[in-house]
Amino acid sequence: MLSTTRQHPALASVAARAASAGSPTVLFNVTHFGAGPEATPLAPPTDIAPPSEHDHVATETLAFHPADAGFQVHTWAPQTPSKPVEGVSISRIAVSPQVDERGLSYHLYRGSMVINPNFLYDPAHSSEILVTLGHDPWRPDFADSLMIARVYHGMTSAAVAGSADDEGVPVLFLQSPVAPFRDPSPKFRGDGSGELPRVASGMALRMLVGLDSSDPRKRIALLSRIADLAHEYGLGLQAADRRFGRVRGEWWSVISPDFDKYKRRKEELFDWAPPGVPEAVQLVTFVGPARVGSSAAITADFVARNMGILAVSEASLQEMAFLNVMVPIAPARMKDTPTAGTCLPIEAGLGQLARDCGLTRRQEASKPVPIGRTAATDYQVLSTGPVAPRIAGADEYPVWLSWAIPLEPDAAARPPDVAQLALAQLCAADDRVTGGRIDYYRVRVTPDGRVKGRAKIVVSLVPSIARTSIPGKLSELCGWAQREVMATLVRDHVPQRSILLRLAWRERWLGRVGTVM
Repeated sequence: MLSTTRQHPALASVAARAASAGSPTVLFNVTHFGAGPEATPLAPPTDIAPPSEHDHVATETLAFHPADAGFQVHTWAPQTPSKPVEGVSISRIAVSPQVDERGLSYHLYRGSMVINPNFLYDPAHSSEILVTLGHDPWRPDFADSLMIARVYHGMTSAAVAGSADDEGVPVLFLQSPVAPFRDPSPKFRGDGSGELPRVASGMALRMLVGLDSSDPRKRIALLSRIADLAHEYGLGLQAADRRFGRVRGEWWSVISPDFDKYKRRKEELFDWAPPGVPEAVQLVTFVGPARVGSSAAITADFVARNMGILAVSEASLQEMAFLNVMVPIAPARMKDTPTAGTCLPIEAGLGQLARDCGLTRRQEASKPVPIGRTAATDYQVLSTGPVAPRIAGADEYPVWLSWAIPLEPDAAARPPDVAQLALAQLCAADDRVTGGRIDYYRVRVTPDGRVKGRAKIVVSLVPSIARTSIPGKLSELCGWAQREVMATLVRDHVPQRSILLRLAWRERWLGRVGTVM
């Protein structure tokens, strides 16, 4: 179970009121943005303040920004606890188009939910898995999107495929695209020196599952099932290196990818799929109480209805599940309609999604298992579209950021957004950087009054930099930007001794190299 610590004064009153009322209700905002007929192709700035509550600080924040389209999620406890209502209902979710001060259009979904109090897992007792479909920059076609849906379903099904008296293990996080891992050549040192920069966004799925430390057989059984999946489709498989002294971002290769086999399997299964890269997508969020097996049930419906997935970010925030997926729209279903947002119960929502996006006619799709009999029975479907994804080019490089700063004593005062500071500082080096974006962002406000975050920033370098010089340039850039962000925080009156900050273009260096304090 998650351990408890002394609460920060700004959070204690809210927690006390919620505890006294016995209310497990949590409020949430889900933001969808993308370039539709009336939208500007810009990502909203990351912020731990919910869009509907500018004077409030969210307890957990998640942002996922691939292809100039994506999602932001905020969750927090209500200041005035209300009477608990079972599950999450449409009547308590409001959807509205929004326009911010920059003229950026997006759709905001506001709602509340009763959490699943039994979904509590210690992040320390977890295991991370990386499944690789390819090492090239992310640019999936329609057949690839169907393969991603199959692999996603296979991974989540492996997590719940326990014995008759075992419900399996929970999926705490799953995301694609991510930076795929490639084993370095033997000439490189164990600390990664000499390693080339990784592809910022590749066709790979990264999954974190919760495990019971008292039963190590579960981890072995899970890896065995996913290894069978990798063999079937020609995928690469890496598991988090759990040996003594290893840190996050270091992987143990179990199976090497067989790209020829992957292409053969894709052609065997989906040679009927339309050619080319999708031009339009629906942004969809499935939201409901976190339960083991809910994502496996939803992805089974995707596979049965022949709906593809271009990108996915699944996470559990405050015992609530948010499955954010980017679904390609079949060419035959393309319509010249303005971007709109809808909220439907899961059965109706999946049906509507299949009619809007499905790659085959309804009578040619398999009959899915009734979703009402699964762990996702009371989930809601938040859908925005059509939007046009703008998939970036190959000359992008990932930079990982980790930080922790104190929360302001005043609950209404927002701490500086370290990820935005780092992005702005990196882009300020215009002699080397032509652009950048925050690709992934996860922030949590801890009970003892700390704001802890982790982000992946993607930067584009000027074409004149020779490929052999890129590692050195990235090292110089990260060191300089880290020092400048640190100085900015100190100037903003954040005590230097309370700041933990690390910026590096090798993910493993966040744990291997001393953090600036």
